[in-house]
Amino acid sequence: MGSLEGLTALLALLGSFVGSGFALVRFSLTQSRTVVDRFVGFLEGAIQRQEELNARFQCTLEHLGESVRESSVLIKQIAQRMDKQP
Repeated sequence: MGSLEGLTALLALLGSFVGSGFALVRFSLTQSRTVVDRFVGFLEGAIQRQEELNARFQCTLEHLGESVRESSVLIKQIAQRMDKQP
């Protein structure tokens, strides 16, 4: 009977170690998922901010291009007037 009790105690100890190991793995995976979720959220936010910044740059560059074209036309007109003057 003593050997059966020892075997039962050994199996109980082994079961508790295995259960603890699974609990630690599960906890670790949960923590890893939390970190990954936070990182993905950070990346999505960074991408959104970059897209907004790019849209503002695009509008600014379009306005700048229009202004340069207008200035070029005005400079060309001034140059033509200066060429016509004696």
